[in-house]
Amino acid sequence: STLHISFDVRGGLLMRQMHHWAALLFVAGMMVHALRVFFTGAYRKPRELNWLIGVGLLTLALAEGLTGYSLPDDLLSGAGLRITEGVAISLPLVGTWITFFLFGGEYPGEDVVSRFYSLHILLIPGILLALITAHMILMWVQKHTQMPGKGRTNSNVVGAPFYPAFMAKAGAYFMFTFGAIALLGTFAQINPIWLFGPYSPADISAGSQPDFYMGFLEGSLRLMPAWEINVLGF
Repeated sequence: STLHISFDVRGGLLMRQMHHWAALLFVAGMMVHALRVFFTGAYRKPRELNWLIGVGLLTLALAEGLTGYSLPDDLLSGAGLRITEGVAISLPLVGTWITFFLFGGEYPGEDVVSRFYSLHILLIPGILLALITAHMILMWVQKHTQMPGKGRTNSNVVGAPFYPAFMAKAGAYFMFTFGAIALLGTFAQINPIWLFGPYSPADISAGSQPDFYMGFLEGSLRLMPAWEINVLGF
């Protein structure tokens, strides 16, 4: 019985580690893809709409990551939620209303976990799937971009067929990625919430760092002077 519980716990920890690593690779892969599209000019006419869909997908991926690591009751999630509240409340005119709606009252409120959970597992993934479908359909209609070469035009694609060549390569790449994530989850520990929880505001200076894709927000918060400006009583 004890051994069975031990395996269950270890399996759960491994799944959590793999989930976190997969999220990091998910966002990193989208960033690399966006850079490839930008620096090869593949965003230009007639593919502007698909570029905008891609930017929307990347933005949603950041929101998905934020809502995900804000759910466990550990140092990272607590600090992340506090920063989320600070960013939301700083929005001119509507900041207070948005914050109260999100948290269900004064921070930390009583509703933020259930709302972030619904966003993380249902709403944002649903929108992602819909936009990915639109993204792929547009790519199929407009054809994939390719470098200039013999026999290559804007209306054709020169290369191996989707079946079996591309499917075999994509399947092999999927298995390689899955294996790499499993190895990372096993041997490269990341955000061990069983060590850094539950959240305590007194530990805010204990080295809590966001995932890399939220680094721009962390940096902007560090750069912004701690000013409070009052105009006409507001």
